[in-house]
Amino acid sequence: MSDIVVLFDLARHAAAPAGPPPLYPARVARQLALAHALQARIASGEFEDQAQIARALGLSPARVSQLFDLLLLSPDIQEEILFLKFPPGAQPLNEAALRPIAHLLFWPDQRRAWAALRRG
Repeated sequence: MSDIVVLFDLARHAAAPAGPPPLYPARVARQLALAHALQARIASGEFEDQAQIARALGLSPARVSQLFDLLLLSPDIQEEILFLKFPPGAQPLNEAALRPIAHLLFWPDQRRAWAALRRG
C-alpha cells in the first residue's frame, strides 16, 4: 500500500496584513447617482414621470420623491456627496439627514447647512 502525501502551502493562507479597511461609495452617493439616472430616463422619454418609475421599481411614490429631492441640492454639494466613501458598515451620513438641506431654496443656505452637518 502506498502513502499519499498532500502538501499544503500554509503561507498562502496566512492572515492579510492589517491595514486600513477598504472604502466603498457611500449609500447616499449611490442614491444620488440613482436619482440622476432616473431623471435621465424621464428626460429620454423612457418613463413619463416619477409615479411611473415608482410602479416599475416597486417603490412608493413618496420614496421616489425623496430620492429626486437629492437633485435639489446645489451642484457642489452633490459633487461632494458623489465622492463620499466609507468603510463597510459605516454610513455616518444618510439621505434623511439631507432632506432638510435639499428643501432650502437658496444654495448659500444649503452650503451653510451642509457645512454644519459635516462638522457634526
